Amino acid sequence: MSIAYSVILFDSTHDAIRAEKVLKKELPVTLMPVPRQFSASCGISLRFATELRPQVEDLLQQNNIPGRIEALIS
Repeated sequence: MSIAYSVILFDSTHDAIRAEKVLKKELPVTLMPVPRQFSASCGISLRFATELRPQVEDLLQQNNIPGRIEALIS
């Protein structure tokens, strides 16, 4: 099993859109529907390469954007 990619889950659409604007300035991220295995959230998630997790966490923290990161395994 290998980790395919990671997603950030949000409680609000506002946080998801804000995170996309902040992260896209520095990292390749993609807005997408929440994967089926995660039921709790606003319905929007951000997808990114798992190796970028430290940078993603730093940017979210620096900008006070709440989100939960989950790795997806293929």
